Amino acid sequence: MKKRTFLTLLGSVCLVFILVAPSLAQVIKLTLADQNAATGWGPVHALQPWVKKVEEATKNRVKIDIFPSQTLAKGPDIFNAVKSGVADMGWCFHGYWPDMTPLSDVITLPSLPIKSSEKASEVLWKLYEKFPEIQREYRDVHVLTMWASSPYFLITAKKQVKTMEDIKGLKIRVVGGPPTEQMKALGAVPVLIPMLIITSLWTRE
Repeated sequence: MKKRTFLTLLGSVCLVFILVAPSLAQVIKLTLADQNAATGWGPVHALQPWVKKVEEATKNRVKIDIFPSQTLAKGPDIFNAVKSGVADMGWCFHGYWPDMTPLSDVITLPSLPIKSSEKASEVLWKLYEKFPEIQREYRDVHVLTMWASSPYFLITAKKQVKTMEDIKGLKIRVVGGPPTEQMKALGAVPVLIPMLIITSLWTRE
């Protein structure tokens, strides 16, 4: 994660700390709802190290309890869980709510000239910082950071896809938004099974 993004993330957490803490001496405990398993790549290499850095930066005056594997809230419910205060923070992906963040979903348009998750995440974050219209999609929460995945490959079990005709009629696992519309346009049958495309970490206001 780039230094600027990390500093922005720490600043956002400190803002939550200031708003919630009546005294700097008091330990503030925050809950973080995560849909991923604690042993997954993202939690092990990103979420858990980030939580550790936040706790170290605040000299353990802020403690974040991660609830993995949808134990605090189901994936599709995490945004509302943060919004309503069931969870203080949440990590989930936007494919559950394609109609809620249509401008952010520009990063999922097919054939974008982006070759890595790092670059896609950087582009998405810069778009969020620049355009108030995108920021308004998250007006009910505070955005701490965003991620986007690496480009996808089409993987099939029985039929090899070599031409545009080959994809017609195939059931393709997708999430909501542009990927669904793309598969429809190609003649495939989109199946809405959760898959990581864009993720965000938020906290409620």
